[in-house]
Amino acid sequence: MARSPSEDRLDRAMDVFWERGYYDTSIEELMSRTGLHRAAIYGNFRSKRGLFEATLRRYQEKVIAALVAPIARPDATLADIDQFFRGIHDAAAQSDKRWGCLMVNTASEVSPHIRSVERIVSLYLANLRGFFHRASVNARRRGDVRSETDVDQVADYLMGAVLGLWTLARCPVPATALSHYVQGVRGYLDRLRPGLKRRGPSGSRADPADGSRG
Repeated sequence: MARSPSEDRLDRAMDVFWERGYYDTSIEELMSRTGLHRAAIYGNFRSKRGLFEATLRRYQEKVIAALVAPIARPDATLADIDQFFRGIHDAAAQSDKRWGCLMVNTASEVSPHIRSVERIVSLYLANLRGFFHRASVNARRRGDVRSETDVDQVADYLMGAVLGLWTLARCPVPATALSHYVQGVRGYLDRLRPGLKRRGPSGSRADPADGSRG
């Protein structure tokens, strides 16, 4: 479906904020790259902050919804979490825009300073954690992970892994770094499965990040 002129301009504004960040983006650059006049920015969005918040909502609809689709299903389980992380890797590694994730960038750059933006980011993180928690509960119920698995710990760890992966994707590192990061997360998921000994790299003691109690 073709985008409307207003959606196209909002997408352009989203790209500007995504590339440069909120504080390094000026009204003049937004006008230049989106075709929006100053009167339209202030008339439709009231301020640069209002436009930025509109782009965050657009980003969630256009980008995040597709990425989280595997874990957003009510019956999602461990395999869907694995698919989700592979999807993030592919999105980050195949893009020529090493911009990371707009929501993750905003979490550290803007949300500590602007309460309304903090609420948007906090809701995104809460939803993401909720998806991981539900999928982990489903996996434990199905026997895909050990019965003693602490699903709260798993959900928190995986949410942190998303933040770490997207931060790494924004850094000037080789593509292999992203692959190795995702391999580490997938290894963590494998260690949750029944029948595997919980040992660290040396084989001498339990892995502290294996997601189980005790």
